[in-house]
Amino acid sequence: MKENKILIIEDNEEVKDFVQLCLATNYTILTAGNGKEGWEHAVTVLPDLIITDVMMPEMDGNELCRNLKQDERTSHIPVIMLTAKVAVEHQIEGLENGADIYLTKPFSIQVLQSYVKTLLKNKEFQRQHYSQKIFLEPSSVEVGTVDKKFMERLMCIIEEKISDPEFGISELSKQIGMSKAVLYKKFNALVHIPIGEFIKTLKLKKAAMLLTNDSFNISEVAWEVGFNDRKYFSKEFKKYFGKSPSEYLESIGK
Repeated sequence: MKENKILIIEDNEEVKDFVQLCLATNYTILTAGNGKEGWEHAVTVLPDLIITDVMMPEMDGNELCRNLKQDERTSHIPVIMLTAKVAVEHQIEGLENGADIYLTKPFSIQVLQSYVKTLLKNKEFQRQHYSQKIFLEPSSVEVGTVDKKFMERLMCIIEEKISDPEFGISELSKQIGMSKAVLYKKFNALVHIPIGEFIKTLKLKKAAMLLTNDSFNISEVAWEVGFNDRKYFSKEFKKYFGKSPSEYLESIGK
């Protein structure tokens, strides 16, 4: 199965077909004929990587890249720019607009393939790294500025609703301003953890913190973090911490 989706945005049919042919063996390829169409695909599909031309009708590559990097839905997506503009100032412009790689035409397909492989590999490494770190310290995940603000907003919403047993992904998607499908894809692209599991992790970590407070018993803690069934709470707590809430209290001398 080809796990990674690549969106090729190019108004030159020959170049688009050539790049698609060279990458189709290893990746699922989507295509668009101009920047506007590419942008519409990007915000709905959320591909793993985008390859775009610079000079295009409707919306050029620089504007497209700028939009991609400033929008919370797409800011995490690596972008490779293909262009006939070889001047240093054009390369700087592309990179300043957020391109990860600026590749001038004519280009070596082997070099393009290598860039694609490297960017996807680095992205996967970051996802795995964040996945491990977020379970240890959810608030300490270091991502790009736009993505950092997204994660901060997301965790703030969850924290505010943590005692609501009805709160879930549907409500979170409304408050964050994304469809459930886009939220799933965005979150998974950043940290490679199901969003539902992340919410539960924050609840259980908050529960462990509250258990150290003599003001709450186990039933009250369960209620405070949105579990209205104590047995289910205890089961999930033990699954995560390796100890039941009562065993956890004993281990910390409570």
